[in-house]
Amino acid sequence: MKDEKMRQQDVILRQLAQKVTDLIEPVTPYLVIGSKKAAEEARKKAGPEVWAVKKKLWEKLCSKERPELKEAAGDMVIAPSDPEVKQILFREILKSFEKDPYLEKEISSFIETEAIKKLVTEERPDGTSVQNSNDKARVFEEFNELLEKLIVIKSCVSSISAGSAINADSNTRNSEPSECGQEKEEILEKALDFACQIQYGDLRSQALSLVVPYLEGSKKGEYIKKVLYSASNIHDDAERARVFASLAPHLKGPGKGELIEDIFDFSPHIQYDDAKFQIFSSIVPHLGNIVNEVLLVKALEMAAGIQSEFLRVQAFSMLIPCLKGQRKKEIIEGALQLASSLKDKNVRPQALLFIVPHVGEARKKEILGKSFEIASGIKSEYRRS
Repeated sequence: MKDEKMRQQDVILRQLAQKVTDLIEPVTPYLVIGSKKAAEEARKKAGPEVWAVKKKLWEKLCSKERPELKEAAGDMVIAPSDPEVKQILFREILKSFEKDPYLEKEISSFIETEAIKKLVTEERPDGTSVQNSNDKARVFEEFNELLEKLIVIKSCVSSISAGSAINADSNTRNSEPSECGQEKEEILEKALDFACQIQYGDLRSQALSLVVPYLEGSKKGEYIKKVLYSASNIHDDAERARVFASLAPHLKGPGKGELIEDIFDFSPHIQYDDAKFQIFSSIVPHLGNIVNEVLLVKALEMAAGIQSEFLRVQAFSMLIPCLKGQRKKEIIEGALQLASSLKDKNVRPQALLFIVPHVGEARKKEILGKSFEIASGIKSEYRRS
């Protein structure tokens, strides 16, 4: 009976810790940074009421000195969507409740109030609050006007280049190709700048995806860097992925090697690990059979620059097919060692499985056996608790 009661209490604590983790996760970077500018950005993202609630929740969690909790939250700034990092944050919140029953009761009472429940239910799945639909419609309408101008001028430039201006107006018919080209570049830059400055993540994702196909000319590399930087600051994974996917056609055909090298060089400017990994994973498939030592070195540097060890293992595993000889062996061994020593042992088996397809049969059995052993240990430990 006593054991059953303890198990029930453990379940309740875990559920509360998970709920708190899910609540603060979308705004954790802003809470950790703690600056006025971060607070302003958080208000725009989550809405003033939701931000106030989450900030108060965070203050209650940190009412006593809890360095491990703050460290785990700090890791969320680097990799806000890394499952390993989020799991560590959950565990630290759970430990706080286990060590301080008063804190657990205070937090439980706080998030169960009707006002808090109402605010939470009004949030979107990505953690942002419902935005003013009229304002969003106005912003997208302005962007669409710029996009329509870009489409028209691009058509005019194409017509003039082909020696025909059937679809152009009378003024454009008399324009020189260079003048149209300059006007097209100006409109493109206006549309791109406007898209990059949109505050709503979903709207910025949509706008960037629409303007990306028109990126061309001598400044193409510069434009793409601007897109990558702006998209990397979108919190939602799916919305970021939409933008990165729209860049795929630019990574094909002539000049792709130079463009990929530019992106690798730009990667240190990408702040968030999950965004950096998304960019990396969208580039690697386009490396193909490129035998280019410079690109391989830069790709390895980008992978090594990913702070999340879990994502770093995955990044190295994606590069292994591009490598040969001693370097390939060293990367495999390094990735295996990293996967085996991850802070969160719950994700070690999954990390090890990233490497399995790239080793021989004997080694494959060894790694699978190790993964099974770790998974069994985790299961036994959970049962004991």
